[in-house]
Amino acid sequence: MNKPPVLFCILSLLLYVAPSKQASTANDPHYWAGVVEFSSDRVAGESVETSTANCLQQYLAIIDSGEANVTDVIVFPEGTLNRFETASFVPHPLDQIVPCNNLSYERVVRDISCAARNRKKYVVINLTEKASCPEGFDNRPCSADGLYHFNTNVAFDREGVVVSRYRKFNLFGEAGINTTSYPEIVSFETDFGVRFGHFICFDLMFDEPALELVRLNVTDFIFPTMWFSELPFLTASQIQQGWAFSNNVNLLAAGASFPGVGSTGTGVYSGRRGEILTVMNHEPQTKLYVAQVPKANFPNAAFNKIPQPKGTPAQMAKLFLKRDQIDRYTTKDLPMTSNAQLEESVCYQTHCCNFTINYSVKSNLQNTQYYRYKLAAYDAGRTFDGFADGQITTCAIFACSSSNYSDCSRRFEANEAYDDQAVTFNSITIVAKFADNSDTFVLPNNVDTSIVPFDVSDTEYNVVPSVGDATPHKIVTYKLNNPHSDLYTFAIWARKFERHASAGANPSGVFPTLVLGVIGLLVLVKNLCKF
Repeated sequence: MNKPPVLFCILSLLLYVAPSKQASTANDPHYWAGVVEFSSDRVAGESVETSTANCLQQYLAIIDSGEANVTDVIVFPEGTLNRFETASFVPHPLDQIVPCNNLSYERVVRDISCAARNRKKYVVINLTEKASCPEGFDNRPCSADGLYHFNTNVAFDREGVVVSRYRKFNLFGEAGINTTSYPEIVSFETDFGVRFGHFICFDLMFDEPALELVRLNVTDFIFPTMWFSELPFLTASQIQQGWAFSNNVNLLAAGASFPGVGSTGTGVYSGRRGEILTVMNHEPQTKLYVAQVPKANFPNAAFNKIPQPKGTPAQMAKLFLKRDQIDRYTTKDLPMTSNAQLEESVCYQTHCCNFTINYSVKSNLQNTQYYRYKLAAYDAGRTFDGFADGQITTCAIFACSSSNYSDCSRRFEANEAYDDQAVTFNSITIVAKFADNSDTFVLPNNVDTSIVPFDVSDTEYNVVPSVGDATPHKIVTYKLNNPHSDLYTFAIWARKFERHASAGANPSGVFPTLVLGVIGLLVLVKNLCKF
């Protein structure tokens, strides 16, 4: 038999293209998701245009990476692509436009469209969008430049078509950014049989659009975020897992990574089954995380958790954390008694929390620093850094770094030695009554001293109707079943939407006087790769 010519063999090798993995179909029990934790330092003196171009090149490299090969959908975080000065027009999804090579749109939209088409991926980005003002039936006053500017999610399908667009409604400050006149309830269908709803960062704290999408039976959510984590209840992965668990939905969260100002938090969560992966960083990171996500209509689909390394408490001290306004809570000290069984009730006015705790305390803790604990109840309002107000109801155990209440929800510094085994919780049961209506959203809430939530297999959450109340109520029971000596917070936590309006429209881009500390955080982030 004649051997093929050497030149023919060489040409065959050059022309060979490695087959890509078959995209997931509607009949598959899973799909493959990529979520991006993204950080980009701005070089001193670098122009806004150059900064945006550099961020874009990093985005494109991620989409084109080998790690992305298996993915059906890739999600990028909030506020890490372009800024106000490099805002882009975005086509309306009903127009079914492919922006690739279309000079009506800025490079950030054109090039991502091309990348989605070339790689045959669904891609969701968050950017600063500009739009002509007025638009449609919106007759609110326009800015002097005749443009709206929105904080916008853009979803591209496998052909680079803009198939969905959502404009953030609940702004966390965001100078010069407008909102729509009402919350948009936005979702899109995929060719692998999943319908995604999507919203942005601070939206998660409100009824609309996030919970309205749940009520419309959306089961999978895309969540770009630049979350500013806060103890004891609102660190990023903590609230992401609780939200996904309570709604029993899949949540794909992509987090901006600027730990020095409090931003990190990327993960994939599968409802009551808990996190597939969760990431909280103490150093800035740019990385694509890939997970196999069970579809909601395949309840027996395999669940493949991907454990991630977590920082030590000393390392995580580099992650800046805000502190909630917990000083008005009703609290009782956890007695520092060895091998104790405690049954205690704590009430804030008519809201009562019942605790049953089995725990042990080390002896000889004199001259030693360690976390002490408070049992707490609260049912009243708070401000979210002056950007919005909200009603909170909670029953909680949280840590304090000294016996002074002002040190509750404050961590030990990285250079402070403390005994991290001083208190071991063998089991905890919290039982409380909450209103049973669409205006009250209740979720399980916990975080450890490395600022990640416990695995859901360590806990048990149960809700049953309450009997004999004048208005509908439910009894919520939350249990910790496996011992933990790294507990920072264990709580039932609820948002009540009926007493406070959500963040309103900002039609002219006017920025009111706000909390100076948070302005400082936003300015720092802006100098990195924001707005």
